Amino acid sequence: MIWKLCILCINVLIHSVSGEEVGDACTPNDEVSEGICKLVSDCPVAIRLIGTTRHHTFSRCGFKGDMEVVCCPLSRTVGKFGNTERNQAGQRTADVECNKIIASSIPPLDVHIIGGERASLGEFPHMVALGFNRLNGYSFDCGGSLLSNQYVLTAAHCVDTLDGIGPSIARMGVVELGGSTFNAETDVRISEIIKYPGYARKEKYHDLALLKLSKAVTFDNNMHAACLYTSDDDPTIKLTVTGWGTVSTTKDARSNMLLKANVTVVGREKCGQYYGNWRKLPAGIVARQLCAGDPDGLQDACQASALSCIQSLYTKT
Repeated sequence: MIWKLCILCINVLIHSVSGEEVGDACTPNDEVSEGICKLVSDCPVAIRLIGTTRHHTFSRCGFKGDMEVVCCPLSRTVGKFGNTERNQAGQRTADVECNKIIASSIPPLDVHIIGGERASLGEFPHMVALGFNRLNGYSFDCGGSLLSNQYVLTAAHCVDTLDGIGPSIARMGVVELGGSTFNAETDVRISEIIKYPGYARKEKYHDLALLKLSKAVTFDNNMHAACLYTSDDDPTIKLTVTGWGTVSTTKDARSNMLLKANVTVVGREKCGQYYGNWRKLPAGIVARQLCAGDPDGLQDACQASALSCIQSLYTKT
């Protein structure tokens, strides 16, 4: 009897691992009804989920060699956690657009260990370097995130500069900045700058701006829009800061390569203890701000203490 049970278990296991082949129709999960068996490397939504949550939520068709064959959804409206998004009234536009990004982008397959090192080409396809036309060509003094094929999100203090010179070009799809002259292969001119209405230079609130590109860009593996974080709750996972900014607190040394580092969300109450009397935050840390940093003080996006990186990164509406 025991042998019969073992043989039955083996038969079930073999069926579950190799019951379907690449190209077969399948059911991804309880929420998504239509799919097709694909190598996991050919299923963008599965790769995106693995990159953000370390696993995907779709059924397995089997294996081809060492590569998993996953039941990849046919729908282009698959949510960020593998469930279907129903276009009910009140659904955020950002979430709808994020689904399109997930369905159409193919992030890198290699696993990256964050720790203040160089980023790989295509690892952060939304990253944009903003060029300012100064005396000796363009200087790339700020970064931004591509939100769509024609809009970039950046900080308002990047466009409201003391010398009155705002960004005039956006360089995209690169990790190495390159030269200081206009490059038609990577650069697009900025046609409009839109500061957040509530922004004031003397304070650190509402530090957001939109840049409209002079033409729509074409997405590829190295250049793609970012998904916006839309939850009302602060994220609990580690966050990644990226940029070509200053790499030293003692001298003006900038990186020509895109760098990345992990930071952790710091609660507003704890963060507010460091900024109780700062004139640029007269109301303290408010609910529409996110405070993050490295508790060990080893890596950050700022040039002061590890808890000093405060930006209006998202707005709860």
